[in-house]
Amino acid sequence: MASTIDRSAPELALARPPSTRASWLRPARLLFAFARQGVKLQTAYLWSYWMGIANLVVKLAALYLLWRALFRQDPHAFPVSGRSMVTYAVTGVLMGQVLTWWDGPHFYLWERVREGTIATELVRPVYFPFHVFARTLGQSLATAATIVVPVAVVAFPLLGLALPPGAAATGWFIASVALSYLILFGLNFLVGTLTFVTLTLRGLQHAYHGVITLFSGLWIPLWFYPHWLRPVAEALPFQGIFFTPLSIYVGNLGSGAATAVGRQAVWASILLAGAAGAWTVTQRRLVVQGG
Repeated sequence: MASTIDRSAPELALARPPSTRASWLRPARLLFAFARQGVKLQTAYLWSYWMGIANLVVKLAALYLLWRALFRQDPHAFPVSGRSMVTYAVTGVLMGQVLTWWDGPHFYLWERVREGTIATELVRPVYFPFHVFARTLGQSLATAATIVVPVAVVAFPLLGLALPPGAAATGWFIASVALSYLILFGLNFLVGTLTFVTLTLRGLQHAYHGVITLFSGLWIPLWFYPHWLRPVAEALPFQGIFFTPLSIYVGNLGSGAATAVGRQAVWASILLAGAAGAWTVTQRRLVVQGG
């Protein structure tokens, strides 16, 4: 007697290979989950949230007044207009809330090593560097949505700041910011892998933060660097974090924006490949002891 097979059985349904669409949607769902978690963390403590906004407003006001006063002292020393200079400074502060080097993957790795929970991370069914990237990006998007955008909406018209000089500059700026995020993630992750050797980030973080502050062009644009230091800064990847996108935003690079973005893409590729390679070596040499 012939028997029929129930194709809707749970066992057979589970045995079916995942669809291509589902495999492509998985990273997007992961990013969305971390973004939602980041929003909850940002707004969980309202007092901390409002203090973060107040801190950002104070920094914006301080740099706005500082660079406006410096420009009035000697306008000829600046390669851009006074409005563009204060726009550079204020936009840099806003970007700095999202492109963070005082928090991020390196601190996340250090915490996992210090607490001994790195073994739990290794058993997750997700490639660990991508897991860290998704977590970091989710929190960054939450910060942008809950803090940076509201402050920018008020600050730009209130302070009379400039917008990018044209659609082309706007497009290059967006691409540059995306690449600067990848560059910073690669640097942060590489520094984080060093904690598997040093077991601490305390001394290393000060040196790393100092290098980022000096060579990224966040507080002082590379235009003002002495002739012997600027070539060094331009040869390093750090300028791609802030100086390149901000220079594009204020129109200082002009037709050189494409070359600058291409240089960012090269550095992003090198650093991301280096981060993946460092993690592979670290994972092979990692020994987890339990009791």
